[in-house]
Amino acid sequence: MKKVYLINDTLLFEPDLRRLGPLEGYPYRATTLHGPVSECLLLLLENNDQVVKQRTFFASVWEKQGTIVSTNALYQTISQIRKVLKSAGMEENIIKTLPKEGFKSIAQVRVGELGEFVSPKKTAPVFVSSEESVEPEPVSIITPEVRPKRSFFHSPLAYGLAGILFIISCSVLYSVMKVGKPWLVDYQSVGQVNGCALYSSWHENEKSREMFTALSKRFAIQCKPGGTAWMTVNFAQQGNTVIVCDRQPQDIGAQCDSIIYRQQNNEDE
Repeated sequence: MKKVYLINDTLLFEPDLRRLGPLEGYPYRATTLHGPVSECLLLLLENNDQVVKQRTFFASVWEKQGTIVSTNALYQTISQIRKVLKSAGMEENIIKTLPKEGFKSIAQVRVGELGEFVSPKKTAPVFVSSEESVEPEPVSIITPEVRPKRSFFHSPLAYGLAGILFIISCSVLYSVMKVGKPWLVDYQSVGQVNGCALYSSWHENEKSREMFTALSKRFAIQCKPGGTAWMTVNFAQQGNTVIVCDRQPQDIGAQCDSIIYRQQNNEDE
């Protein structure tokens, strides 16, 4: 049977469904979490009362899927966990930050099967709801070990390629901030997608929207009000780069983060 976690006798977390909600009336008020948010929360609960190193988060949540993210992305994910716990009814902060070390869960955690905490009568409607049904969820569970090219993504060549892509993206961003207009004209405005003003090097709006949405499933890309996202499609190296900025990158004081997807995007992943 699949494990569930009861947090402070208040909230239930089902990792397999990426679902979190109040114990009372569960699952009617439950929320489905983003992939990285759910995986980071599970890592904290599995190691409750122990410090989980930043390196462990990167390796267990992102790098196993062939994605390299910045430390800022990890902090944003932890912040989202705190917000979703609070919105679900958890008043106290159960996740502590240990500077330069990692994060630690200090909750009271009980692990068991769903039937131990919720009666069958309350769980029966779950199979009727199209949004919370167990059928759609397997498409969001990535199992890299069955992919024939897994060994490549964990090889020194793959990490070297990721490093090269990162350097290239930083160089591009630097040139944008220093030069501005000449580089920007090569990118076409796609419109608002997932709260971001999206620009793409691929001049096919609909396909750019689909690709950006698919990439967002692997990493929770979020923009602040007025924020922009610049997507570089690199078919030759089978990789994509997304630069997320809090404003136009050529503006003075603009802050940007780079996300490098080391493998070619697949909407079924």
